[in-house]
Amino acid sequence: MSLRLGLCGLLLAVSAQAADLLTTPESANLLRKMGAAARVLNYSGVYLYQHTDMLETFRLVHAFDAGGEQERRESLDGVPREFVRLNDQITGYMPDAKPMVLDRRAANKFFPGIIPDQIIDVLANYNFKRLNTERVAGYDCQSILLEPKDKLRHPHKLCVEPNSGLMLKSTMYSPEGGGALEQFSFTQLEIGGPIDKRALKSVLASRALPADPPGRASNSAPMPATDLAQFDTSNLPNGFRLVKEARSAMPGKRQLVQHFLYSDGMVTVSIFIEPAGNGPVTLPLAQGSSNISFFSRQVDGWRITALGEVPLRTVQLFAQSFSPR
Repeated sequence: MSLRLGLCGLLLAVSAQAADLLTTPESANLLRKMGAAARVLNYSGVYLYQHTDMLETFRLVHAFDAGGEQERRESLDGVPREFVRLNDQITGYMPDAKPMVLDRRAANKFFPGIIPDQIIDVLANYNFKRLNTERVAGYDCQSILLEPKDKLRHPHKLCVEPNSGLMLKSTMYSPEGGGALEQFSFTQLEIGGPIDKRALKSVLASRALPADPPGRASNSAPMPATDLAQFDTSNLPNGFRLVKEARSAMPGKRQLVQHFLYSDGMVTVSIFIEPAGNGPVTLPLAQGSSNISFFSRQVDGWRITALGEVPLRTVQLFAQSFSPR
């Protein structure tokens, strides 16, 4: 296994050395084309999601018309799960569970989508290099390496169908050349043509529990707020910007948890701040061997936890950047 991963990293490095460096305008145009393709094309197929030692299969149907963007994806392995999109809103369904509503940012991160409003961030943090041509799900596609400009993020390799601009495969690698950490790849795909509207309708909605009325939390008991105005940030990792801030109730927590979401245009890092006694820590204090790294520390009665799709050193820097006044 280690030999295979080592060879994978070596091949990626060799390919990168022989690659053509894209100019900034070429890289920006590619990102715009990929973003538009994922949003406005009709397509349907099956894709694999692989991370660490787990492999999941999803069926995806996507359509665009005068009413906007519609999509349905369902898991084909394990517990039935379903995600139904209407423009910028995605609702997740599971049997005997309440629906989950995801925001626009989560919607744009669903494969094969990208975040179209953060092209400048991606260009600032990665160099684009043209690699070889591959074949994915019966289509020729152009491989593009996104090489980080520092050691705070992972390399990514994208494979893009040249005519449509649709991303057919996405791989995130360890920066040490240790192989793939995460991969999405179509195994079956049809681009274009009409989409049967019945294929976009939810199957699991009728088996889900009733959703909470608007404005009412799932736990009706009030939770005391956490005073987080006393925190400062300094020396945040370069290339990341704050894109969302919220207070949330989390399972097993007695008080609300403050959530800060940072992004470099390709990946995200979450910072959670809570009182140290606010329920158990559900994650190890530090881990960096999977596609998600996380690090937690306690200071002056507070617990600060950072996790994201970045090297361990990056989440450590984020956690250490937050300090009480």
